[in-house]
Amino acid sequence: MRNQQLPLLLLALPFASFAACTWNEVEDGRLGRLEMTPSDCGQPGCDLDDGIAVGGSLDLSLRSKDNVDISDLRLVSSAPWIVDVVATESFGLEPRFRIAGNNPGRADLIAIDRYGYEVDYLPVEVAAISAFDVGAIADGMTESTVPGLGQVFEVVAGTEVTLQIDGTSRGRILTGDVQLEVALDAALALAMLPGSDPARGELHFRAPGGAHDLTVTAPGGARETIRVIGKNALEPTR
Repeated sequence: MRNQQLPLLLLALPFASFAACTWNEVEDGRLGRLEMTPSDCGQPGCDLDDGIAVGGSLDLSLRSKDNVDISDLRLVSSAPWIVDVVATESFGLEPRFRIAGNNPGRADLIAIDRYGYEVDYLPVEVAAISAFDVGAIADGMTESTVPGLGQVFEVVAGTEVTLQIDGTSRGRILTGDVQLEVALDAALALAMLPGSDPARGELHFRAPGGAHDLTVTAPGGARETIRVIGKNALEPTR
């Protein structure tokens, strides 16, 4: 085998909650004996080809392609300081393992049997979040940028706004359930609606009047401030 801002009572509020995947990209092991399927990556879809985010975690399930007995397989990493196997969540027909990205680099995830022999392996890449992809949905919204800030979104005050914030590296949205540090000013924190999951970059709120900032920080330190401006209905957006 190969070897923030201030707390809510003063100014802002951190959040944490949960999300789940709905589709997943199946990967074939390099030896052609196993299928390896990512899941529970905190995003609408899990694809290891996108790269795993530093600080991100996801499940990886194993399925036999060649009548291989997988009931007793273990999954190990060739470089645990890059990607580590942190838990085994089930056994049997499709054993499932929790993996976590620790540091940038490439490593192999290796399935081994009870005797320590390699059954199959899959190379994966881990990358640090260096920037953010910010998507927004709202009626009558305009978008701009301001020096020193990230994106600025202007809507009529009271309009429902949905923001989706994803960590990226080299222009790719990374996979993995990442806990972002999200600081909101008090008005935005109070405006959050059910279904919001700021720690995973999912925010749904009614825009309060005036200019309000939220700051997102990823594991590793990448940071961006986003401004939401709620205009009076009679005041034109830019």
